[in-house]
Amino acid sequence: MNFEQLFRDYWWLIFPVGGMLMGVFGMMSHHHHRSETLRILKSYADQGKEPPQFLLDQLKNDEDRAMDQAYGYQGGGRYRHRNGGWGSVVVFAALAAGFSYMGYQTGSDASHVFTALGMAFGVAAAALFVLKLIGVLFGPRSRPDDGKRRDRVDD
Repeated sequence: MNFEQLFRDYWWLIFPVGGMLMGVFGMMSHHHHRSETLRILKSYADQGKEPPQFLLDQLKNDEDRAMDQAYGYQGGGRYRHRNGGWGSVVVFAALAAGFSYMGYQTGSDASHVFTALGMAFGVAAAALFVLKLIGVLFGPRSRPDDGKRRDRVDD
């Protein structure tokens, strides 16, 4: 087996191997960034100074930062969704409609694999749409924040 035949038979392996290499590079970069942030925080601690808040925010994990960005951190551990969640409801509705339409239209003239995939992703997107809609309509309500602390009761 020569290189040309090997490449012709396994060219598609470029994509998963490339994805794995990008993942390894991302993890190494993330580790280096966190190590440098910890080194800077250690220098602040050695000097007895209070580190800036943005340095402490750098140590948050990606999920915490995503919550801060999507929900707008209000302080005191409370999150309020900025747009009420309607944006994701619309996205999942569009995905459900698109995948269902694709599964329905490709039924007669395409392979059965595309029909099955379209219908399966359509059902999954429809389920997520319903869950997101229920969450927006019946989820926890938050009061508008007027800058006052609400964690204590004044007499």
